[in-house]
Amino acid sequence: MMVCHLFSYVSALESCANDTEVIDHILYDTALNYNRHKLPNNPVTVRIELWIQEVTSVSELTQDFEIDLYVNEFWEDPALAYDYLRPCKGNMSFDYKMQDNIWIPNTVFINSKSAQIHSSPFRNVFLMVFPNGSIWACWRIKGTGPCLLNLRPFPLDSMTCYLTLESYNYNRKGVQMIWNMPQPLQLFKEIELPDFSMVNHSYSVRLTEYPAGFWDELTVDFKFQRRYGWYFLQGYIPTYLTIFISWIPFYLGPKAIPARTMIGVNALIFSGMTFVFASLIELAAIGYMTRNEERSTFRIKELKRKRKRRTAQMNSEQLDLFSRIAFP
Repeated sequence: MMVCHLFSYVSALESCANDTEVIDHILYDTALNYNRHKLPNNPVTVRIELWIQEVTSVSELTQDFEIDLYVNEFWEDPALAYDYLRPCKGNMSFDYKMQDNIWIPNTVFINSKSAQIHSSPFRNVFLMVFPNGSIWACWRIKGTGPCLLNLRPFPLDSMTCYLTLESYNYNRKGVQMIWNMPQPLQLFKEIELPDFSMVNHSYSVRLTEYPAGFWDELTVDFKFQRRYGWYFLQGYIPTYLTIFISWIPFYLGPKAIPARTMIGVNALIFSGMTFVFASLIELAAIGYMTRNEERSTFRIKELKRKRKRRTAQMNSEQLDLFSRIAFP
């Protein structure tokens, strides 16, 4: 009989608590009295880490960019510690429904034009609770953020886009937000777009004052450099060459009207309308100015022909008279 009791005692010591038992004990045990509206610590330190999946577009017209990224948050909630229950698993994973039962820092992008959690095929929210009460929350988000650009050096310009995170509900007395070192920002791949390439990224922290207190703001910057090869090969070089072609009529004679007109009109069809139009105006002006010269030349030629005719007629009459005198 004593051996049976000893065996039962050893079995109880070696048993472990499954996920259901752990969750029921933490969230629904009236003795623990867990309150999701109460700060786990005062203040709560929240570490942020971003994984950049893709930048889908960068727009100069709307001055914004679209990005797909994972937002990872880490904090500690001692009330969720369950290591004393001897859990069967080292940690527990939950979906988005769990966030309605525990305290979360309510992190938001305060400068985004739009942001939404991916739902393909379900809401992409991941929560993991560790036995010591540490929380890891991961959100897969598609967002649109603002960009700063200067088009004066176009097409050698660059664009800087940024996103800023902070806790929407808690100021610095309640939540202190910091970057998760040593690598708070990770890129899954090199970001290449049809018109831009990401050449640099950085992160920073600043303390911003609002009427309700001070907030920690975490900002990540992305610098995009314009890919200027297409603009030179397809825009600038053909345009300049066409303009240079339109200058050829300046070196042709004023009488080469067909050639000057053909070159000017063909160049006008392609590009460089201002310069080509100026060359056509020059052509018209020269044609108008040389019109009187052509008339004077025609008159001189006509007078010469008449003079030749008169000289020939006079010579003919003199020859006839001489023949009459010499041979009566």
